[in-house]
Amino acid sequence: MSKKAIYVVDDDPKIGELFATVLRRDDYNAEAFTSPVTMLEKLDGGAVPDLVLTDLMMPEMTGIELLEALRERDLTLPIIMMTAHSSVQTAVEAMRLGAFHYLQKPVNLEEMRALLAKALDLYSDKVELRQIKRERKKAHDVDKIVGTSAEIEKVRETIETLSDIPNTIVLIRGETGTGKNLVAKTIHYNSDWNAGRFMEINCAALPDNLLESELFGYEKGAFTDARAGKLGLLEIADGGTLFLDEIDSMSMPLQAKLLSFLESRTFRRVGGTDDIRVATRIVCATNANLEESVAEKTFRKDLFFRINIVSLKLPALRTMGKDILLIAHEVIKYFNKELKRDVETLTEAAEQKLLDHEWPGNVRELRNVLERAMIFTRGSTLDASDLALLKTEGFEDAGADGYFRFRSGGSLEDLEHEYIRHILGTTDTSYAEVARILGISKKTLWEKRRKYNLDEELESA
Repeated sequence: MSKKAIYVVDDDPKIGELFATVLRRDDYNAEAFTSPVTMLEKLDGGAVPDLVLTDLMMPEMTGIELLEALRERDLTLPIIMMTAHSSVQTAVEAMRLGAFHYLQKPVNLEEMRALLAKALDLYSDKVELRQIKRERKKAHDVDKIVGTSAEIEKVRETIETLSDIPNTIVLIRGETGTGKNLVAKTIHYNSDWNAGRFMEINCAALPDNLLESELFGYEKGAFTDARAGKLGLLEIADGGTLFLDEIDSMSMPLQAKLLSFLESRTFRRVGGTDDIRVATRIVCATNANLEESVAEKTFRKDLFFRINIVSLKLPALRTMGKDILLIAHEVIKYFNKELKRDVETLTEAAEQKLLDHEWPGNVRELRNVLERAMIFTRGSTLDASDLALLKTEGFEDAGADGYFRFRSGGSLEDLEHEYIRHILGTTDTSYAEVARILGISKKTLWEKRRKYNLDEELESA
């Protein structure tokens, strides 16, 4: 690991060189400057330090003016001011303008060492965090939403419009597997208001009491097993985005509590009495027809109006024409990297097979088909025979006659696993409707999904 570089700026050459010598003994790469202008010239030449330790009162340029010059260069390295007792108030003002801290002269060397170490550690964490954010933004660039249709272009334009608007509620609508999660992350990472984290939860994945605790958190002793307090996702995502998938599955009482938060931007933890205010952007998603849900009185009309401020409709894959091939090539690029393959093209027959398929599972199903094909291929071209559509080990999906087929030799538990997975993967509806189709309760469906690890299976599919 390379040594940390520290620039010491003080118009008194003896003091500057003394501190630089001490820091070199502590294994820093330290350099002393009597002129802040000279230091800036070296910095402009590309030699950027990890920290600047500067005197506050200098004839050529004050420490505050030096701080402003560094900020004009868009540098966010920590700056520590050294000041006499009479100038402490000015040093405090420097901190308000962005300085990390100040040291009062005569400087205590141990205090200086401790403050520099703390500043460098915190700065390293900030640099790492900024790098992570840059990488995530690059991975979720608006152009990653592939397609040439008017609907897709509208999605990209809306995301760009939202980039400088804080806290606007967004509703993403579309069939299962159309990429609602991807769009939610793209909204977050391309926003100026992404200092906080991106958190997500599937509202149909948990029973009501657990969902409430996950969203709002709880205080110690709020219920029998609450041995300690817990932050909710609304609090964890403060300054960022909370993605509520399958919001139509939320119970009416919980809908009322969510609406109260959206109106006031405050909430109380379960068992708590204090109001907590957060600046969390809410992005909701559903594959249900909320207008019908409102008419059937299973979804609150006032909540629907509140979340339907900005609405994005994602098209089904089967309606996207030759955009299917554009998306397929992007998926192939991804799996070339992940699976260490070198697939360059699809044959005309393979392309036609992709275009002819109905894609009930949308983009998620397309990824699944191409991943399977690329696992077993060793060539640079995928043919129609490589695309084993709607087949998995042990069973076949519905054929032209609409029947689900399970090969003999499997256990009853295997059959249950595969059939529930089949219904979840091919039915464009909510968990409540899936439970109705299967003839079981939502709670039983949740237990089966957890038992067979179906959420992870379908997520990776």
